Amino acid sequence: MTSQWILTLETSVTHATLLLARDGLIFAQSSFTSERSQECDLYPPLLELLSHLPSGERLSHIIIGTGPGSYNGTRVGIATAQAIAQVHHCRLAGLCSFEATSESVLEESTWAIGDARRGSYFLMPLHQGRCQEAPRLLDEKELLQTLEKKPGVSITFEPPERLPTGISCTQSHPTAEGLLKAWLKRSDTEKETLLNSPTETLYIRPPHITKSKKKPPLKKS
Repeated sequence: MTSQWILTLETSVTHATLLLARDGLIFAQSSFTSERSQECDLYPPLLELLSHLPSGERLSHIIIGTGPGSYNGTRVGIATAQAIAQVHHCRLAGLCSFEATSESVLEESTWAIGDARRGSYFLMPLHQGRCQEAPRLLDEKELLQTLEKKPGVSITFEPPERLPTGISCTQSHPTAEGLLKAWLKRSDTEKETLLNSPTETLYIRPPHITKSKKKPPLKKS
């Protein structure tokens, strides 16, 4: 029987993790830490990890964490996964990175919270460890009011002090192992739906593109 090889990548946070699984069991894993240079730091540990794949074997699937998290890290992870999928002729599926945390399955309902910068925060419900809807962008007052009306366990990828005072929140970290576990818990029908869906970054707000400044006209000599 042919082995099922799955590569999982979680690059949406500073401490990124990578994992190669064989028939649902961890075969090899790696990690790296990067603030803003994931496009360079990802490849050495990734190539080393893929070197453990036996000669002649191909990946069956690739699972990637789609955030919300580092814009650069998530984009680099998805682009890299897409390239590897083409080489191995395999399919790719994305899962919300908060589904890759152990805390997200401790309670029936969990809130994923994060600092969205510019005086705003994002709030996203998880039910039994699964992402239910896209993140909502709220100001501090709206965030506190929502949590007061619907209390529950809250988790964040950032230091809790970055959140408003009065919010009880546990700092967590998504991992490639957590992604693998979340994937294996899905039914065959759910997996097929994810594999047939576009793999896109889970944006908090539309990506901001900085336009280049207009150059002054050239002076005639």
